[in-house]
Amino acid sequence: MEARTYTLLAVAIAIVITAMYGVGVAHAQQSYPTYNLTAIWGTVTVAPWPSTWWNPFAPANILPGNLYMPIADYNDPTGQWWPVLAENWTVFPQNQTLIIYFRHDIYWFNGTAVIPFTAWDAYAFFYITDKAFQDWEPWLMPQNADKDLIVLNNYTLSIHFDYWSSTGWYWLLMERIVNTPWPVWEKVVEELKTMNASQAWTFGQDNISKLVVPLWSLAPYYAKWSTSPTSIVFVLEPMYFDGKPLLATWNKIIPFHTWQYYPQITAYRVSSSLTTSVALALKYGNTWMPSWDPTPTYAATLAKGGYGTILIPDISILSFSVGTFYPFNIPQVREALLYIINRTAAALAWTTIQYTKPVFINVPAPEPDIVPGFWLTYPKDIREMSVINFTQPNWTYAAKLLESAGLYYKNGQWYLPNGTPLKLTVYMSGTGWWPVVTQAVTLQLSEFGIPTKMEVLETGLWDQLWPCDMEARGDWMFAGANKGGINQLWIYYDEAQYTAGALYLGGWCANGTITPWAYPIFKPGTDLIVGSYCKPLTTNLPIPNNTITWCINSTFGYINLTNWEDAISAATPGTDTYYELVKVFHAWFLYWVPGVAISQIMLGQTFPKSMIDPMWAYDCINYSNPKYTAAAYSLFHDWAMGWGWDGFDPFWNILIVMGAFAPPGVIPPLAQAIINGSLWTNPYFHKWAVLIGLPNPDPQLQACVASYFHTTYTPVTTTTTTTTTTTTTTTPVTTTSTTTATTTTTAVSTVTSTATVTSTATTTAVSTTTAVSTVTVTKPVISTALIAGIVVIVVVVAAVAALIAMRRR
Repeated sequence: MEARTYTLLAVAIAIVITAMYGVGVAHAQQSYPTYNLTAIWGTVTVAPWPSTWWNPFAPANILPGNLYMPIADYNDPTGQWWPVLAENWTVFPQNQTLIIYFRHDIYWFNGTAVIPFTAWDAYAFFYITDKAFQDWEPWLMPQNADKDLIVLNNYTLSIHFDYWSSTGWYWLLMERIVNTPWPVWEKVVEELKTMNASQAWTFGQDNISKLVVPLWSLAPYYAKWSTSPTSIVFVLEPMYFDGKPLLATWNKIIPFHTWQYYPQITAYRVSSSLTTSVALALKYGNTWMPSWDPTPTYAATLAKGGYGTILIPDISILSFSVGTFYPFNIPQVREALLYIINRTAAALAWTTIQYTKPVFINVPAPEPDIVPGFWLTYPKDIREMSVINFTQPNWTYAAKLLESAGLYYKNGQWYLPNGTPLKLTVYMSGTGWWPVVTQAVTLQLSEFGIPTKMEVLETGLWDQLWPCDMEARGDWMFAGANKGGINQLWIYYDEAQYTAGALYLGGWCANGTITPWAYPIFKPGTDLIVGSYCKPLTTNLPIPNNTITWCINSTFGYINLTNWEDAISAATPGTDTYYELVKVFHAWFLYWVPGVAISQIMLGQTFPKSMIDPMWAYDCINYSNPKYTAAAYSLFHDWAMGWGWDGFDPFWNILIVMGAFAPPGVIPPLAQAIINGSLWTNPYFHKWAVLIGLPNPDPQLQACVASYFHTTYTPVTTTTTTTTTTTTTTTPVTTTSTTTATTTTTAVSTVTSTATVTSTATTTAVSTTTAVSTVTVTKPVISTALIAGIVVIVVVVAAVAALIAMRRR
C-alpha cells in the first residue's frame, strides 16, 4: 500500500463583511458589522518561491483543499452519494469496470482565464498517480495503467480495476482532481507512456515531484496568490466569465451552499497548537475553530470572549492493547483487563464528562448511549451480543480470570506460575488527551497489582517503530474515519490493521494472524462472560479455503483475520454475509480482547456568536436523538463526508457546503427549505434531504426550526417513495446515482401566533396537492434575499499548511 502526501493549506479563517448594499426589497437598506473568522490547522515547512507550491505530486506543496471539488461525495452517516464533477457513473462488476460520465459545464479558473474541465483532466490525474506514484495498488497496478484507464470521449472515463471489491471503487469516485488540467500535464503523461512501471516510479520521484506548475482551481473559489507563502487569497468565482458558467454551475450542484456569505478568504501561514488557536481567537475576536479537542478551561475562556462551542462525539475510540506474549496469549488473561480498567475514571483524567466520554462496550461500534442513531443501524442479534456494559470495574471477577490461568496474587503483586512478577510497559505517542487517559489506565493496572509504566514517544519515533515490538500501547480501536452506521463500516474495515492501530498487538502481530475465537456466553442478568460456543463461518467469497472461523470443539475455535479482512472487503454492505462477518468480528473482540475500549473525545466547533449562528440546526437536529443522528453528523462533523480528503474539503464542508452555518439573523437556505417544506416537496431538494439523513417530512423539525427563527412553518404531510439504485454483482449494468421518485400529498394548515405581520406562503411541487391558508409570523426575519446584497465579505484565513498522508489502497 502506497501513500501520497498532500500538504493542504491550513485554515485560520477570518470572515470580514466590509460592505453591503440594499437589495430589491422594499424599504430595505441594510448595513452589517465587520465579521472576522479564523481557524487553525497544523504547520508545514514550505520551500522558498519559486518552488513546487502548486504541484499536487510534490511532497511539500501548499495546495488548499477548498480549491478542488470531488468527482462525487459519499456521506458516511447515511451511505448516500452526491454527484459533483460527475453527472453519473455506471459499474460493471463482472468486468471490474467503473465508467464515469462528467458534467459538461465545469471550468478550471485562475482569475483571468478558463479551461473546460473534461475527462482528460481526470485521466491525467489518475494516470500519473497510478503509474508514477503507485497510489492505487492493488486496485490499479502501475504496469497496467495504459489498459486500465481509457478516455471514451471528452466527458467519459473508463477505469478497469485489477483487483475488485464491492466498495474499493468508491475511493476513486470520491477523489478530488487536484490541479491537473490536461494542457498542463499532457506532456508528462506522454513521457510516462514510454516507460515501464519501474522507470515511471523513478521519473515520478526525480522529475514530476519537482515540477513548477501554474495554479488552477476547480471549485467555487479560485486563488489570487503572491510569490510569498505568507498568504493566499481565495475569491469566490464570478457567476460567468467570458460567457462560461462558473459559480452559476456550482450553485446548481450544491443546493444549500452558504459560500455567498463569504466571497473572499485570505489564508496566512502561522504556527498551530490549541494554545495558539485560543490565543488568536481571543486576540481578534473572530475565530472559527473546527475540530478541536475542547477542555472546560479553554471553552470557558472562549465563552468570555464572545464565542459559542458546539460539541459532537468524534466516535473514534482510544484503546489500551497488549501483545500476545505469555501470559497474554491466554484469553482469560486478556479478558481480565476488561474488568480491571475503570473507563470513567480514565476518561475524566483528561477533562470533564462533557468533553470526554467513557466507552462501556468493547466492540468496534458507536457507543449506544452517545450516538444511538448509528448504533440502531446494527441488526438486533449483533446489538444483543455486543452490548456488555463495563460501567463499573469488577476486580473480584478479574482476579478469578487470572487465577484460572495459573497466576497468583501476593503482597499487592500478581505473579506468573513460575514466580516471575507480571509487569507491563505501555507506549504512547504525542501530547494531548491520548497519553493523559492512557496514563490513568497504567495507574489503575498498577493499583490492581500489575506494575505498569508508560513511555511517551515523539511522533516521528512512534511512526518508525514496528508495533509488534511493543509490549502494550494506547491507540485507536475504532478508527476516526467511520461516522456512520453498520453499512458504512467498510470504509476502514477493509484494511482494519492500518486504521485501528490497537489491532496490531492483539491480532496482526499474532503468528499467521490466526488467534483464538468463539462466541461469548453471558451469565444471565450480568455482563460477565462465563463461557463460549463455537460455530464455524465459511463464505463463497474469493478467499483461501472460504474459511473465516473454524472450531476445535464446541466451545473453542480460531479466526483467520487475513481471510476475514479479505472477506469484508469483498462482501456487499447490507447483505447477510456482510452482517455475519461483522458479528464474528465483534465476537472476536469479546473473546480475545485485542484491545480495551477506554474513551472518545468530543470535538468542538467554536464560532463567534455575533458573526455565525449554527445553533438552529444543533438544537433541532441533535445527534443524541436517534432520528437525527445521521443528519447531525452530516451537518456538523468535518470528516463525515468522504473522509474529507476524499470528497468535500473537511474544514469547509460544514461551513459552506452543508447549509447549517450562516450569519446571525439570517435564515440559511437549508432552514428555509425545512420551514416551507420544500426540502421534501421539491424533488431535487429531496435528494439532498436523503443525502444528509432527513428523508421524510418532519413537522416536529419544522416547528423547531420555525420557532428558532420566530416565524411560521408550512406543515407537510408527505408520502415519499425513494428508489436508490445501488451497486450489485447480480446485474450486468448497475447505475449508482440516486433516483428519487416522489409521490406527495401535502396538507398545509394555518399556524398562527400573536404577531401582527401577515403574509401568505404557497408551496408547489411536482405531483403535489397543496392547500395553503394565511399564516401569521411573529416578527420580520432577515432572509437570505437581503444577504444577496453583500458586496465584499473577506474571510481571512490565518493558515498553516498540514502534511496529510492520503491513504490510498
